[in-house]
Amino acid sequence: MSAVAVRLAISILTLGLLGCAHVDDVQATTIQPRYLRPTPKTRAARPLVLIYNPTELPDVVELAVPSGFPHASLRGARSLVTEHLRSGLESLFEHVSVVDDPAKLPTDATVGTVHFVEIGLALAPGGNTLVGTLEWSLTLTSPGDPRPLYTWGERTVGTREGAGAFGHLDPQPEVQGAIEASLRTMLKDMDAKGITSSEPQ
Repeated sequence: MSAVAVRLAISILTLGLLGCAHVDDVQATTIQPRYLRPTPKTRAARPLVLIYNPTELPDVVELAVPSGFPHASLRGARSLVTEHLRSGLESLFEHVSVVDDPAKLPTDATVGTVHFVEIGLALAPGGNTLVGTLEWSLTLTSPGDPRPLYTWGERTVGTREGAGAFGHLDPQPEVQGAIEASLRTMLKDMDAKGITSSEPQ
């Protein structure tokens, strides 16, 4: 058995996630992310409309977990876009809405195309606790211009760690940490690149 496999096995035992262990599902709609948001002097007045693919982002998503860990789901997963991302972007745009069909896109708004990849759990660097992870991307385009105004995408690792009790784990804090870290990083990047100054005020 390799050193990595040994460490993983020890971590699983430490976390109490072996055998009849149970991992709770996470309700995304009840999460209330807390993170520092940018405070630009002005927000972009042109409406921002987010669009996502409901096939790519179903309302129940299985959490990505290390091999050997029990499985769990993120329920209400579309609220990642319809609530959490929308709320975060209201720091930079006065009006943010969400659609799931290209036919519903207005012609006079900035369009934010969201691609969801995965959300899950991973071993923290110490190997004895878990952290949340979130991977998605956002591309902004202005009306009538196919060239991206802004693009962002990464796999973000959260800062909230948890180990749970023996035989049971509630991963909601770790998932919340991943959402917080992802939104904080993205909004900071958008603000640093002057996205609000690129849009009509």
